[in-house]
Amino acid sequence: MSIMLNEFLSAPDVVREVVTNNKQVIFNIAKEFKRRGITNITTVARGTSDNAATYFKYVVEVIGGIMVSKFSPSITTVYGSHVNLSENMVLAISQSGMSIDTLMVVESAKQTGALTVGVTNNPDSPLAKLCDFHIFLTAGEERSVAATKTFIAQLTAMYMLANCLSNSPAKMNVSELPPLLHKFILNNQEELRLFAEKTKSLNNFVILSRGMLQSVSGELSLKMMESCYRFSRPFSTCEFMHGPLSLVEENTPILLLAPSSEFSQEFINMATRLSILGASITAFTDIKEVEDISHATFRMPFCRGMETPFLYTLAIELFVAYMAESLGINPDTPRNMKKVTITK
Repeated sequence: MSIMLNEFLSAPDVVREVVTNNKQVIFNIAKEFKRRGITNITTVARGTSDNAATYFKYVVEVIGGIMVSKFSPSITTVYGSHVNLSENMVLAISQSGMSIDTLMVVESAKQTGALTVGVTNNPDSPLAKLCDFHIFLTAGEERSVAATKTFIAQLTAMYMLANCLSNSPAKMNVSELPPLLHKFILNNQEELRLFAEKTKSLNNFVILSRGMLQSVSGELSLKMMESCYRFSRPFSTCEFMHGPLSLVEENTPILLLAPSSEFSQEFINMATRLSILGASITAFTDIKEVEDISHATFRMPFCRGMETPFLYTLAIELFVAYMAESLGINPDTPRNMKKVTITK
């Protein structure tokens, strides 16, 4: 078993630790946010952490009505501009807490009076010490080079923070996630291994989803590239219709993340359209109509709204780990990469 797979399988325990250890600090962040009358949040992150930021943007805007924007670090690090973020909460997400560009953005934001929050897996990191508040992911050491445990830890922390910031919290009880994830592993681990073996020729493909699953499709694309050396490009189903649909011809590979949701009919319509155009569809779904149209399907359990990104995250992570195994690739030591990526 790869270290990557073993770390993905620890998801239930990781989520439990995040919930147990961060209730108070998240409450304190929300209290200060409301005391200051802040109405906007700006995120800064790279790679997997940026996919977690995408999830946070969706969930806090949906349940909290709070505007979230993403900061481009080069505005500060290369162009040298100090943007006025005094009316913002700057949320910096970094597994290591050592990324130079993230640190520079937070330093600049603090100078303009922003409320700063760091989310890291290292409480002794420069970012953790620099920020006004620190959310500690408590995921334990990640030994695999690619981010593993920290992504689902970040999703958990982002959900908790969004919920605490909102005046109308979502109804999902985050403490119910660990047993739900554990059950998913027990019921689906072997099937995911077989599915990865069946679909291991998948390459140069488009990933389609919508809404909160955009964060998961982004992470799937990143993991397939860095751990399986398979190229992919994620789109929302809506954006795909605005031009990229022209890419589709006979046997164009499409991977569809399509849970029952507000977008169910859109997923059905998209799968139907792609099928007519001759695309080869691989789907993770619980929608029967999508399953019937697809060439290969992993049948997902039905999820209640806010649970969906967590179950689909675990599914695609195990899928990637088993895909690497089936391709004879060691996902723990991807070529050309180091554990901590330093960028400016």
